[in-house]
Amino acid sequence: MSTDLTTKLRIAVQARRKDGATVAASSSTRRRPRRSEEGSTLLVALLVLGSLSILASGIVVSAMGDRNMSKYERHSLMALGAAESGVAFAKRAIVTQSADMGDYDADGRPDFTLNDSLSNGGAYSVVAEASDIKGLGITAYQSNGFAIVSEGEFLGAKRRVKAEIVHDSFLKFARFVSVNNLNYGCGAVLTGEVYTGGDLNVPCGCSSGQEAQFLESAYAVDDIPNAGCGIFYRGYITDAEVIDLENSFDWGDTRDRAQGVAPETDCDGKGSVGIYINPGVEEPINFGLQGGDSTDVIVFDYFDFQNVTLVPGDTVVTYRGVAVPNRVTSTALRYEDFNGMIFVEGDAEVMGTADGVGAHPMTIFATDDVVVRESIIAGHTGYDSVTRLPDGSGDPINIGLVGEDYVEMHSNTPKVLRVDAALFSRTNTWSGRGDTGTHPNAPLGPHDLDLDGISGESPVNNDPTPGAGWDEIITTSNRSKTWVLNINGPIITKYSGSAYPWNASTVLANADGPTRRYNYDLDIAEYPPPCFPVPLNLWKEVSWTEIFEVRNDLVEHLPN
Repeated sequence: MSTDLTTKLRIAVQARRKDGATVAASSSTRRRPRRSEEGSTLLVALLVLGSLSILASGIVVSAMGDRNMSKYERHSLMALGAAESGVAFAKRAIVTQSADMGDYDADGRPDFTLNDSLSNGGAYSVVAEASDIKGLGITAYQSNGFAIVSEGEFLGAKRRVKAEIVHDSFLKFARFVSVNNLNYGCGAVLTGEVYTGGDLNVPCGCSSGQEAQFLESAYAVDDIPNAGCGIFYRGYITDAEVIDLENSFDWGDTRDRAQGVAPETDCDGKGSVGIYINPGVEEPINFGLQGGDSTDVIVFDYFDFQNVTLVPGDTVVTYRGVAVPNRVTSTALRYEDFNGMIFVEGDAEVMGTADGVGAHPMTIFATDDVVVRESIIAGHTGYDSVTRLPDGSGDPINIGLVGEDYVEMHSNTPKVLRVDAALFSRTNTWSGRGDTGTHPNAPLGPHDLDLDGISGESPVNNDPTPGAGWDEIITTSNRSKTWVLNINGPIITKYSGSAYPWNASTVLANADGPTRRYNYDLDIAEYPPPCFPVPLNLWKEVSWTEIFEVRNDLVEHLPN
């Protein structure tokens, strides 16, 4: 091969080697970025997978937390149910007087505890305490109320509640008969609740509009045989719970409260002492000196509860112009100290008008009979400051007549008689006394026989229906046949009562209108007579709260 050819070949090989190196270098330069991108993608993928893993773990943990929270919430709700069950069992023990009463904290207020497990696996613990200082036994349940604190537990969850209950009122009943049947006729309209320990009998066959009507609930321990013949606007209950009348109050406690020597002597937070009368022994109002038919009779007209002149600087209570003594302090009884109780050993005879300066809520307690001598009229506390005459303003006042035996209308009361009072007989009933010949005629002149605020309606007062009823102007020609007994207030007795002679056959045969009118006083529950008896085993809840502190003792949540 020639030198030139050799030289050319060498040059060509070297050129190819250079080109190959260049290509390799170029290829190498291009491959490096691809490996970097693949690494970044892998890193991103790992980060995404890690994030998804963390998210998945979070979802699992959250789900498990929600599950546990849901489980705890269920347990907590079960614990709340157990706590409420404890309250219910405590209430039942109070209603049935079956609690194991003691005074475990030695504060004079009866208390008890309950502890038990439930069929669903929960349990409750209860502490309950009376609101008043009372003895143990039946008197413990005569306390005004109870505070109940209950803890429920279910699988470690705990909830606490506190309830307060107080006695319901006899005053909501227009008519209450503890033992026997209660009967009503056509045209009867009951505006308060009705309770009977026997059957409630309503008539059938009444003309339209004259059916017996019950505007509030009716309760019969036995039955209401002809319930379909009456009109029950709020329904009725048969086989009702028995309400204990006779144990609704204790004469010893009542006497002590009136004398101002009981542990607690107020009535609904008012006053600290009553007027205690033991005829012939202790007569703070000297009613034995009144003379005539009013001798030994409590006459409401003689009271002045607004006397500011007898003891300057104080408002004192007077009777016939003389200061009534405070049995505890032996000074004049101040208005603010009078708790409204008038307690009489034996029979108590009452009559008169309580209105204006003579108006004060009062309950007359008699250890035997309460006897109504003449009309009892309850007014309002307002009066004219100059004339001192009643002006119809102020709060209405209500009067209670509470007897151990009878609450009766005296045999010489007028034929037209009005009794504005709640009648209560613990062991007997209410009744009229005397005969058709023993009750004097009403005075001549205009009267308001139907108590509609209009006196002297003539020739009829449209009671009970338009165009019918009494002539309210009493004359010599109609006075002998005009018999009207108005009782304005609840009647609470052990047995059914008797309105004789207002329902005597001769009286009814000559009557131009109703001879007996029983009117439930709609404001009496709001303005109750002081210290009026309450049903022993009839309670109502007045407050319910949850207690969120579950680490301290239950007793720490009871009132001081």
